[in-house]
Amino acid sequence: MNESRFLVEVRAAKNAVAEAEGDLAELLQEIRGALRAEKVTISEALQAAFDKLRTAREHLGTLETLARDRDQ
Repeated sequence: MNESRFLVEVRAAKNAVAEAEGDLAELLQEIRGALRAEKVTISEALQAAFDKLRTAREHLGTLETLARDRDQ
């Protein structure tokens, strides 16, 4: 992977993490005001946002490993 492509991948991963964090923040605000019955639906959306964040963090970890291996 060339340096330009690598930087594009890092930016994409950072954007995905930021987007997921924003999604989680919005959902937490909704949960605070939700009725008990609504919390089930919100919980599903919260799980989806968390899964997106986990995937993005894993991608960043892979990129960090690639960068480390490249520098050695």
